[in-house]
Amino acid sequence: MMGARTLIDMLMVEKVGDVGTFDAKLKQLEGMGVISSRNREVLSAALDVGNAAIHRGHTPDPDDVNAVIDIVENLLQAVYVLPGMAQRLRTNTPRRPKKGAKPKVASP
Repeated sequence: MMGARTLIDMLMVEKVGDVGTFDAKLKQLEGMGVISSRNREVLSAALDVGNAAIHRGHTPDPDDVNAVIDIVENLLQAVYVLPGMAQRLRTNTPRRPKKGAKPKVASP
């Protein structure tokens, strides 16, 4: 959990800088449009588990560990992988024809 918390923090610092608390960094990410308000709440819950593990000796059960790992994976994919995939799709997808233009028919 400490490692998951650290991964989230490293991503936040990379994107918004060291602007203070986890909550402040999450708000900055939301303000920049990197995450949604729902994502902010989800990430906050994952960070809380890491905080409890570090500061209060909390040992989450396996389902909670898997949930945090899923949240971290989702964040990493959303920030680092999906934008490139979307750009590739944009590049590979033909544009709509302009109004009045005859559509091109693909040959078999």
